[in-house]
Parts: sequence; C-alpha cells; structure tokens
Amino acid sequence: MATYISALQLARIVQILADEGISADDPLFPSRFRTALAIVLGAGSSFRTDLENIDLPDIEQDNGADVVPDNLRALSALYFSAMLEELKFFAVADKVAEQFTQGMLPMSRGQGGHAIYEYIRGTPERFTEPERRGIYARAFGIAQGSVNEPMPNREFNELWLRFFSAVSMWKRTDDSTERRIVTLPMVSKNARDLAVNLSLHGYGIAHPAAIELQRDIKNVIAMLSYPDVLTAYGVRDKWQLIERVSQMYLGGAANGVRQRALAQCGKDVMNWLADNHIALNNPRAQLNLDHENELVFNVERWLAVTGTIDTAIERMAQPVSMSAQSTIPSFSLQGASDLLRNAMGQLNGGTGQPIPRA
Repeated sequence: MATYISALQLARIVQILADEGISADDPLFPSRFRTALAIVLGAGSSFRTDLENIDLPDIEQDNGADVVPDNLRALSALYFSAMLEELKFFAVADKVAEQFTQGMLPMSRGQGGHAIYEYIRGTPERFTEPERRGIYARAFGIAQGSVNEPMPNREFNELWLRFFSAVSMWKRTDDSTERRIVTLPMVSKNARDLAVNLSLHGYGIAHPAAIELQRDIKNVIAMLSYPDVLTAYGVRDKWQLIERVSQMYLGGAANGVRQRALAQCGKDVMNWLADNHIALNNPRAQLNLDHENELVFNVERWLAVTGTIDTAIERMAQPVSMSAQSTIPSFSLQGASDLLRNAMGQLNGGTGQPIPRA
C-alpha cells in the first residue's frame, strides 16, 4: 500500500535527517529515512512541530513597577535629613529655640528672633527626634538609641556600598587595556538591586515625611542664618553655629564637612537612580556611564569621606545573587508591632479574622 506525504512533511523529514547529520550516501539511509518518516507521520509529529514553533512570552518586559522613581526621590530627601540628623542639625535648632525661650540669647526684636519664635510655635507640627529616627530606620536601617522600628531596611547598607564600589572600580579601569574586573552589566545589576530596595522602602510615610522634612530643613537653615542669630553666638555662618552649639551644649560636634558631603552625595545619587528608572526597570538594559561624570564624582567623594579602603571596594564591587527581592510591601504581621498584632488577634474572638458585618 502506497504512502502519500505532502511537500511540508517531506521538508520536515529532510530537516530531521539534516539535524542528525545523515547524508544521502549513508549506508543506513533507508532505515533512518523510515524513522524520520514515522516521526513525521506518527505521534512524534505534533511534538516536533510544537518544538519548532515555541514562542514563549518575555517575562522580563513590563516591569515598570519594580522601580518607582517618586519613591526614590522621596528617600533622597530622607537620606539628606538623616545625614543632617547625625550633624545634630535639628538638635541645635531645638537648643537655640530653648535658649531663646529662656532669655539666654542677647537678641532684641528682629528677623532672627521672629524666625525662632515661629519655629517654637510650630513644634507640635514637626516630627520628634524618635519619630525621625524611626523613619530613617525604616528607609535605610539607620537607627540609634531606643528606636523601635519593627521593619528596618536591613539590606540597604550592603546594596548601597556594592553599587558605589562597582561604579568606582568600573571608572578606575576605564582606560585600562587589561580585562575589566567590573563590567557594565555588573554595575547595572548592582544599581538595579539598590533601586528596587529603595523603591520598596519608599512606600507609605516616605512621601509626606520627605515633604515635611524638606520644609523643616529649609526653615532651620533660614533661622540659623540671620545675622542677629549668628551674632548672638559669635559665629560667621550657620555651620559654625551648629558646631559651636554642639560643642558647648550637646556633647561635642560631629564632622560637619563629612556629614554635609554625605547628605549631598547621597541625595544626588538617589536622584540619579530615579532619573534612570526606565533602564533599571529593564533587566536586559545596561547603564551607560561614559558621560556620567557627576555620578562618578559623587560616588568617589562619598567613598573618600567615609574612608572606604580599596580592598573593601574591590571586594564589594562584585554583584551577588539575591535569594529574595521584594518589590511591594508585605501584608504579613510578622514585622508588625506588638500593639498591632495584639489588636489583630482580638478581632473576631481572637481568630485574627475580621468580624463579619451584619
């Protein structure tokens, strides 16, 4: 009985033979041809056809929610504030207001006195120091004293240093003829890991807190810059005032040059990440650092003022595989405060389930 095959089936048979490297003068050609024919005509036909037409979706596309630029910009303001906090910026403002209230400052009526008075009147509207430090802990894992933050950002410090180290190592070998220790895909990977982490911790209170702290910083800078305030403390500018008050009343001054550099560089780097969110949201894209002189300057300055040594930079520049990387906040009560867990546990007779409405 004759077997009829179509031209398409014959083409598939030829393709099978070609894939297996079988030529026309092969001594086993007849049997191999029959095997290929059976594959095409038998159960294997549809299987092979499906393999030839595999067209899976690109699951790395449309990741626009992984890095939210507004979240990064909000955290840039919080980082700026956190560095000024370590400078005792807000503590000095409070001490100046306290001494003004007690009549300890040789100041008469003027712009500086009015600014201090407005600062005092606005106290109930501002974050307290523990509240600010709680926000810093949630955003960057920065916490000192008795701050009780149930969900601190424990990954930030390592991711931050890895990105800075990668940028620094890439730039150092920019003109080298030797094999690069760090490549642009490595830098891009470290940048994306950091940006995703910052984006995650930029949800919630970060936005309103950034706006309020930005306003407070500008008000304090203006208040401490008035000539009558500077004259009362015998200094020439606001930074000297902060240093003097810290030394005399707050247990010693912080390194003002260092903290201001950290604040400015950190803010600018986070804003750079926000500006490049499109590339960071595409895992296949890589950042172009050829003309990013400002980024490199901020990175190198931050590493310099923190005293990060070369061996640490070389070690931290290499990317690492992250076993888990959340992009949205968790609804789990595992990190919630005891008060919240107790309240949830009392719902519906202690089952933890919401009480159904009638």
